[in-house]
Formats: sequence, structure tokens, C-alpha cells
Amino acid sequence: MNISRHSLIFGLSYALDIAGKNNLSHSKNTAYLSALISREIGLDEDTVMIIYYAALLHDIGIGCNESDKQKVYANDMKPHCIRGSEMIKKLPFPEHLSKCILYHHENYDGSGPFGLMGEEIPQAAQIIWLADAFDDEFGRFDNYDREMFLQIEDWLVKNSALFSEEVKHAFSSLIGREYFLLDYFNHETKYALSDKIVVNDDVYYPLADVEKFALCFADIIDQRSSFTYHHSTGIAALAKKAAAHLGYDEETQNKMYIAGLLHDVGKLHVSPDILHKNGPLTPEERFEINKHTYFTRKILEQIHGFEEIANYAANHHEKLDGTGYPYQRTEDQLGELDMVMAICDVYQALTEERPYREKLPAEKVWRIIDDMVAKKHLDETLVEKIRKIFV
Repeated sequence: MNISRHSLIFGLSYALDIAGKNNLSHSKNTAYLSALISREIGLDEDTVMIIYYAALLHDIGIGCNESDKQKVYANDMKPHCIRGSEMIKKLPFPEHLSKCILYHHENYDGSGPFGLMGEEIPQAAQIIWLADAFDDEFGRFDNYDREMFLQIEDWLVKNSALFSEEVKHAFSSLIGREYFLLDYFNHETKYALSDKIVVNDDVYYPLADVEKFALCFADIIDQRSSFTYHHSTGIAALAKKAAAHLGYDEETQNKMYIAGLLHDVGKLHVSPDILHKNGPLTPEERFEINKHTYFTRKILEQIHGFEEIANYAANHHEKLDGTGYPYQRTEDQLGELDMVMAICDVYQALTEERPYREKLPAEKVWRIIDDMVAKKHLDETLVEKIRKIFV
């Protein structure tokens, strides 16, 4: 299995945006702006491409413990820059990319979180910072008129000390062309801005590199709660083991492993207050948490070659009798491995500590699973086939 680098990063960047929720295209908008500023400066296309990818992932350090980007800005931006830089180091990127993430909030006048000044700041980080700051300020608006144009000019003057003359000049040149801001504020095309950036990238990641990304995002998901720290990796291991036990080939086993790592990526859309709640969920809270499988599918469907993985991951709360969510699929609409993932999820959840209970003993876990079989929530034949791998 080989997956396009562009498709993988582009798809997973959406997970970072739903973690912020204030602007569901922030990563893509920042990447779009960064690429155009880079080209305006006259950087070569290989450099533009790396800056584009760094911008798509610039907020990778947010989401471990924070769900609202504004909370990060209200406090110290340094921790999420450091976390993001460390995460990028684990991924198959050029070494210098981690510094783009580490310093993407540095101000040109030296007033940023690390105190770097002027040309001490990597050029790519300077570009991403202007694009990031601009989209944070204006990314929620779609009414572009003369007044908005004047506000943008005023914003650039007021924040002049934060950015280099080179980056400001490139951005000023862009906003002086009517198409640039008309595209940016057009709500009909807003969420597809990055598609306008033609990236001639012929890099395809092998399975080992795809797993590095999946593990990285599993870490982001699970660190949002101390009670689910190993949830995704636990399910991934179980799902791969179950697929092997059922006789599936190695590629399918690996797809199940990746699906297990990413099955809860949609939970980045759910408030940590709900994930951490020590007690039963209210109907309103249950309504919110039930959205997560929908967003898991939306994220993974953006990655070409992840079609099967998206199904394995996003169907883990569907039930044979059609009472699951979010699509209420019935037994005849579910694949065998979709049903296997659902069994793995139930088992893993019951054997973990949660805010409202300790982990359950094996005999109680199996009583609950057998009861779910009796209610036509889980497949009896599959439960019996893979029961032995859980003990």
C-alpha cells in the first residue's frame, strides 16, 4: 500500500482544524496563503511545497490537551510550538521542517515566545506566521467589501513589527490584486482554497511511513484524556491480531491496524470537558460525542487509498440491528472487518479505566459482550471466532 504524501497530509490537516472548531479550514487557508506568499517572494517550487506542508500541519501541537485555539493564544504559545516540533521530527520530513513549526509564532521584532529576532527566524516560519495570524483575524468572515479591505490594510500596519519587510511586501502585493481576496472571502469556494495550489509532488509513502502519521495522530487523540492514553494503540493491536486470526492477508491486517489507530480521530471535534466527564452524559453531551464517527469518516475519506480504512474506522459504532450511529447501518450493510472493529472497540473500552469507573474484570466484560450479541448489536459468529485472541 502506497499513499500520496499530498493526499495524506491534506486529509489529516482537517483533523487539526476540527480540533480548533473556530475555523474549519484554518490549516488549509494558512497553507494556501503561505504558498502564494512564498511564490510571490520568488522561492523555488520545492521550497514552496515544503512550506505548504508545514503550514498544513502547523497546529499539530494543539489538540493534545486543548480544544480551543484561542485558549492557547490567551496563555503561552510556546508549549504547543514545542510539542508540534517534536511530533514533526517523528514523521518522514526534512529535518529543518521541525524548526518551521517550532518558530511559527516568532515575531520579527523579537517579542515572540522564543525571543528570536529578524533573520534568526527561519524564512518559512516567518511566512507561515503571517498567513496564520491573518487567517486567525479574518478567516471567519465571508463578506468582503471596501471596508474589509481597509481593515486588512490597517491590520497589516498595526502588526508591521511582527513580520519582515520581505514577507509584508509579498503579502501587500497579493492583496492589491482583486482576485486574491475575492477568492479568500468567497464562501462558495472558501473550503477548497488549497485545491487552487498545484503541488507537483510525486512522493508516495510506503506503509511504514503511513503508520508513522497514524501513530502521531493516535497520540494526539489519546492524549486529550489521561483515561484513553493507550486506547487507539490498544484497538489497533487487537484489530490487526483479529484480522490475522481470521486469515486475512498482511496488507489487510495493516489496514486494520491503521484504522484502529485513527478510528477516534473524529473525537478531536468533541470538547475535552465531555471526554473527561466523571459521570453519565446528558442527552446534549451524548449528541455531541456521537458526531465523532461522522468526522472520522470525513477526515479519512479525503485520503486517496484510505477507502477501506475509512470504513473499518468509521463504522465501529454501527450495530447489526441498525441502532448504531451515525448512519444506522444494518448487518447487510456492514463488512466483516467493520464488525470486527466494533468488537475490538467494545472490548478495549470495557477493559480500560474511565473517569466514571475502573476497568472491568474479564468475566463482566464478556457478560456485557454476550448481552450485546443477544441484542443483535455485535456479530455472534465473529465474537466466537476471535474471543480466544482477547485472553
